[in-house]
Amino acid sequence: MKLEPRHLTLRARLVILVVLLFAAFSVFFLLFFPARMNDLARRGMLERTLGIARLLASATEPALDFGDEANGQRHLETLASSPEAIFGLLLREDGTTLASWHPERAPKQLLDDPQEAFIRGQEVFARVHIQTRGGQRGTLLLGFSLARLQKESRQTQQLAAGISALILASGVLAAFAVGTVLVRPLKRVTRVALRISEGEHDARGELDLTRRDEMGTLASAFSRMLDRLYEQRALIESQMSELRSAQDQLIVADRRTSVGTLAAGVAHEINNPLAYVTANIHFALQELPQLRHLPEEDWDEVYSALTEAREGCARVQHIVQSLKSFSAGDDGKREPTDLSHTLESAINMASNEIRHRARLVRDYQPIPPVEANEVRLAQVFLNLLINAAHAIEPGASERNEIRISTRTDEQGRARVSITDTGSGMTPEVRARLFTPFFTTKPVGVGTGLGLSVCQGIVTRLGGHIELQSEPGHGSTFTVVLPASTAPVGSRPGEEAPLRKTRRARILVVDDEPLVGSALRRALGSEHEVLVMTRAREALSQVRQGPPFDVILCDLMMPEMTGVEFYSELQRTNPEQAAGVLFITGGAFTEVTRTFLEQHQGRALEKPIDMRALRERLRVLLEPPASSSTAPTFLG
Repeated sequence: MKLEPRHLTLRARLVILVVLLFAAFSVFFLLFFPARMNDLARRGMLERTLGIARLLASATEPALDFGDEANGQRHLETLASSPEAIFGLLLREDGTTLASWHPERAPKQLLDDPQEAFIRGQEVFARVHIQTRGGQRGTLLLGFSLARLQKESRQTQQLAAGISALILASGVLAAFAVGTVLVRPLKRVTRVALRISEGEHDARGELDLTRRDEMGTLASAFSRMLDRLYEQRALIESQMSELRSAQDQLIVADRRTSVGTLAAGVAHEINNPLAYVTANIHFALQELPQLRHLPEEDWDEVYSALTEAREGCARVQHIVQSLKSFSAGDDGKREPTDLSHTLESAINMASNEIRHRARLVRDYQPIPPVEANEVRLAQVFLNLLINAAHAIEPGASERNEIRISTRTDEQGRARVSITDTGSGMTPEVRARLFTPFFTTKPVGVGTGLGLSVCQGIVTRLGGHIELQSEPGHGSTFTVVLPASTAPVGSRPGEEAPLRKTRRARILVVDDEPLVGSALRRALGSEHEVLVMTRAREALSQVRQGPPFDVILCDLMMPEMTGVEFYSELQRTNPEQAAGVLFITGGAFTEVTRTFLEQHQGRALEKPIDMRALRERLRVLLEPPASSSTAPTFLG
């Protein structure tokens, strides 16, 4: 007997309808969700593998940079903590292996897939190209097994099948138990299920979990199913979050921040004594012409000694500025530079190393000026000259030679070559010569940083260093730099004389007594100078009067800083605050750095350029040309 749909009872039709509906939903769930979860798991595995590879690549970068096989091996052996790890290879640029972990498990042929992370068969691979700070290149290859992923996929499929069966069973029971009265709630549940299957997870809140009948059971079962699915999704997201967090911590741990802070602090401590040494030398050079009664030869010697001392202070000042620039990420000021003058400065500093080992020969031909920082460029030539001297054994200076040659090449670039008749270098040494911390000198003698730093300085100037060397035939280092389009400016001592300004009343506030003494000595013949070492006492002096025309205030002081002194002065005596100039040996707190950025026009760096200070005083003390009123202060 064949039953037609109209012969079936409503209950039967409802049961058939519900069974078919839940069967369809179960099949949909069984096909869609396991596939989706498997796809998410595979993506998560790819991202996790690539993340591990990137972190391990960052960790093994120094090993690749220095060719440190042991260090690279140690990092690769950390893969043993991951049960999915199969192999790890750290390759040099030429494809040779620097370090490995279970290389026998690696593919026989190099993987040619263009992606960084990809799946082949039962394994997932990650390949990360490494570019070190020292210019080395390499590749990190990692392989992981998908066995665990496949196991989890099977468990997901089993779970989905169980949940699908539960859904189907719950639907059948609900249909037989309630019948027609559940048609409307059933439609509601169906709509919610369909919305969730389309990605509207918020629709889950519309399930009626308060019912005590089969529909409530169905809704609860569906809710638990979603809980399990959401738990797996949350687990994957948690793993991804942990990976991102590890990457963030690696960035935060960058050592440059701490080194930069240390550099700024060292610069500040050096600048204080350097400030009063420079000021005193400047004062002595000003006063020496009045002592012409000394024999001319003695007077010239004294004047030369002080001049050289001033140049030495200038070099220390530039070193301090280099430290500060390093902490701020700045490359320093550049200007058109005469290379012959820079070379002579380097020769003077290296002469003691050279004269006991070789004859120095100058072979200068005309070369154009270059755009550079003269002190940093002098550092390059000084390092190359000292290295050339150290390549020659002492005691045979008449048989050895260090030749300095200058030429202009066909492109108009300046070429400076330093050639020695020393021991020369093997190809292996030449290949690693510019690598940081690589040195052929005994332990404790060389740091291995000199040539690396020189290469960095020259590269930032748009040039490069060429090397020619053979064992037993000496070496030639050639610095090639692009020409400057601007002419070389005047040098210290060639400036036009400053115009004298009216005599003023000046207050110097600096916790370093010798700085104040030096300023009083240098400016005392032109102005009335009062020196105080405590900011609070200086505030009291300002309140008592009479007023000061200019206040020179240090920024970094104990008890009360220059920032606090200026703020209090602005509050109580804004007219005096308008005449404040800040003298600073360095700002290494965020508050001070921000303050200096806001008051750049008021700041003078230690050691103080007395010419610049006098010019600043002249601007403060002289009224504008169009005004006949009292002098205005810098606002």
